[in-house]
Amino acid sequence: MPESLQASEVKWYYRPAWVLVLLFVVLGPLGLPYLWKSPKFSRGLKTVLTVLLVAYMAFFVDETVRVLRAVMTEMNAASF
Repeated sequence: MPESLQASEVKWYYRPAWVLVLLFVVLGPLGLPYLWKSPKFSRGLKTVLTVLLVAYMAFFVDETVRVLRAVMTEMNAASF
C-alpha cells in the first residue's frame, strides 16, 4: 500500500499534532487512549509522553491546591 494512502487512512484524532492538543490542552489524562492507539507514535515516545503528561498533571493539581489555599487564607484574613 502506498505511504500517502496509509497516511490518509489515519483518523484526525490519531495524528500527532491532534493527539498532543488532546493530551495537554483539552482532555489531559483522558486523552491517553488516543495516544496509545495512535499508530504514528513509537512505543518509546508513547512512554515518554505518558510520563510527561503525569508530571504536567501533578504540577497542575499542585498549583491548583496552592492557589485555593492562598484564596482561603485571604478570605479568612478579610473576615471580621
